[in-house]
Amino acid sequence: MTVYLSSKTISVSIKCPAHEVYEFTYNMENFPQWVSFCQSIQKCEDSDASMMETPYCTSEVRVAEKNTLGVLDHHSIPAPGVEICDAMRVIPNGDGCEVLLTGFQMPGMPDEKFSQVVAAGQQDLNNLKTILEGRN
Repeated sequence: MTVYLSSKTISVSIKCPAHEVYEFTYNMENFPQWVSFCQSIQKCEDSDASMMETPYCTSEVRVAEKNTLGVLDHHSIPAPGVEICDAMRVIPNGDGCEVLLTGFQMPGMPDEKFSQVVAAGQQDLNNLKTILEGRN
């Protein structure tokens, strides 16, 4: 059986060099500054994962291996057997960049809830823009 998940890609333009945006976003210690539902995050000592506290649960989170392509995919495991992937890219655009985030509607997730998740993701990208443009 083939499974196809609905998805939505959102983006923001940031007037900050792509490599700076990538480095800030790659550093999971910065998550509480721009990810609205992240209350805290702590690196696991024995793996490349981090544990993120949210209002809903504690979730294991991994970010894609550091790369030069701007790939920042995040995989989170909020419960055993449940894995959520958010595909994220930082793409150079002149002296700034575009940040794209694709979210997937999980099986059984109502459309209204998915719309709320997408809206929260857009707010997170806007937070990222505000923080990074404010540093320059």
